[in-house]
Amino acid sequence: MTKRIGVLAVVAALMPLTASGQGDDYGPYHALLAKECPAQHLELLSPGELDDLIEVNFHDALPGSLQTRLDTADRTEKEACANAVAGLACFNVAYLRAMSDVNLLPRFAKLVCASGLSCKGQSDCARAD
Repeated sequence: MTKRIGVLAVVAALMPLTASGQGDDYGPYHALLAKECPAQHLELLSPGELDDLIEVNFHDALPGSLQTRLDTADRTEKEACANAVAGLACFNVAYLRAMSDVNLLPRFAKLVCASGLSCKGQSDCARAD
C-alpha cells in the first residue's frame, strides 16, 4: 500500500500544474490559436512571452471598464495559484481563464495571432521577418 501511494505521489508531481488543478486549462486558448493561426504554432510560446502579450499588448490596450472586469475575474482565478509551485505558468492560466470568464479569450487569441510571432519549437519563437 505504501509503495502504491509513493507511485501516485510521483505521478501527481509529474502532471502539469494549472490554475484549477484540472486537466489542460490552456485547451480553449490553444483551440482558438489552432483555428486562427495554426501555422504559427503559438501554443509553443514561453510563459514569459505569453505574459508579455497578456500584460503589455492586451490588458493595457483594453478600455478601462474591460480592464476592471478582467482584473476582477483574474483575482478570483489567481486564488488557485496561492499554493501552486507553477509560478508564471499558473498566473498565465489564471489570466486565460479570466479572459474566458469575461468573454475576451477570442479577442486575445486574435491579438496573439496578429503579433507577428511564430514558433519553431517550445519557447523558440520570434517575429517573422
